Amino acid sequence: MVVISHQLSVIRNVLSGVLIGALVFTKAATSDSLIQTQKELSEHLKPRPKNLLKTSGQASSLFFEGHAEGWHWYESQESEIRKQGSGKKQEKSPTEVIEEQRKEIEQKLHAAIVEPTRENLVAYILAQRALMDQSQRFSESWKKVVMTSPSLDETLIHPVDQNARPIYYLEKSKDLQDKIKKLASEYGLFFFFRKNCPYCHGFAPIVKSFAETYGWSLLPVSIDGGTLPEFPDARRDNGIAERLGISHVPALIALHPKSGKFIPLAYGMVSISEIEERVELLTKYPVSVDHPYQVGDLIR
Repeated sequence: MVVISHQLSVIRNVLSGVLIGALVFTKAATSDSLIQTQKELSEHLKPRPKNLLKTSGQASSLFFEGHAEGWHWYESQESEIRKQGSGKKQEKSPTEVIEEQRKEIEQKLHAAIVEPTRENLVAYILAQRALMDQSQRFSESWKKVVMTSPSLDETLIHPVDQNARPIYYLEKSKDLQDKIKKLASEYGLFFFFRKNCPYCHGFAPIVKSFAETYGWSLLPVSIDGGTLPEFPDARRDNGIAERLGISHVPALIALHPKSGKFIPLAYGMVSISEIEERVELLTKYPVSVDHPYQVGDLIR
């Protein structure tokens, strides 16, 4: 028992020593840590240089002033994208492309003319062929569009086929005849002439036939008081020629008796077909008397 008690006493002493050593080590370590911490705090609390504080303040101020620009990484990405976009080569307009092609082929042509070497001639021939191929593609594309778009097909209005042309002219002639007959029902026909005018003698039978064909009311007016075989009862000019501005004979004028509007159908000797064409043309766009070949007003 005595031995056991002695052993327990020894164990207690050892454990007490270990605990005391641990406490001493811990205290020492804590003291060192506290000392280090105090040193760091002292360094941190030392007054900073004025320029350092100013720089730091400026950086902080710039950061907060730019809050509306969004995140800096996003702005950086956008600027990179803008730089890449600005670096792309701008596409040329079709007009610029055609102009460059024209200049290029002209240069090759001039080079071939000034120095007709094989190389220069081959270069020009190839450029000319490329241009012709491009023109052919355009022409074929044009035809495809017109063929598939009836509203753009001019041949439906003015056919070019030899079988369709006679029908076209026949229908056009009918429309023109109806138009002239309608005009003849509203307008009177004045034929101005002189007895000593050879063209007046030649034009008189044409005028008479034209009037009879379309039912015009014809009034022959002699400028000099003479007559023609076709119009032995012609009226002498009473000033109407001056009021209509007649300065050349023969002259054929269509006059509206109520409104005073007139259409100069012919000055000089022309055929019936030409008179018909003039009626169609001159009645399309009636304007003032200022234009001598359009519908005008009687000078009162």
